[in-house]
Amino acid sequence: MHSNNDLPMTSVYRLLGAACLALAFSTGCGKSGGLDKVVVEGDVTYDGNPVQNGEIRFHPIEGTEGPVSGAPIVDGHYRAVAKGGVPVGKHSVQIEAYDTTGNGGSSEMVAGGRTGARVNYLPDKYHRTSELTVEITGDSSQTTEDFNLEK
Repeated sequence: MHSNNDLPMTSVYRLLGAACLALAFSTGCGKSGGLDKVVVEGDVTYDGNPVQNGEIRFHPIEGTEGPVSGAPIVDGHYRAVAKGGVPVGKHSVQIEAYDTTGNGGSSEMVAGGRTGARVNYLPDKYHRTSELTVEITGDSSQTTEDFNLEK
């Protein structure tokens, strides 16, 4: 049995569903806001060992347009796919690798207690004053960029 109050909510759900579909179809693969983008993935090692937990960020430089792009590094691998990937062009690359053993650093309070501290153990030359750069070309919709970092 339906009441008169059910009809307005059904209409709202239909409208929200239609809006979500329209948004999904309006964002194409490889482009976001008119920018050509590429899915970038690869492996990250430090001193020959896979970075188990970290982050990688691609900052546009030298006239490259677009936002900073990034991805988590898990078990030595990353895949920058959010919002269509990384804008085509030249980027400064910043990489952080976290020691989550809880041996120092600050920790965050979350429901249920403290999390382990996230302490970046890479030298500044890989994140704060990064010397890493990469050129992303639009030759394909996906490319591989590996980073073998040394002490």
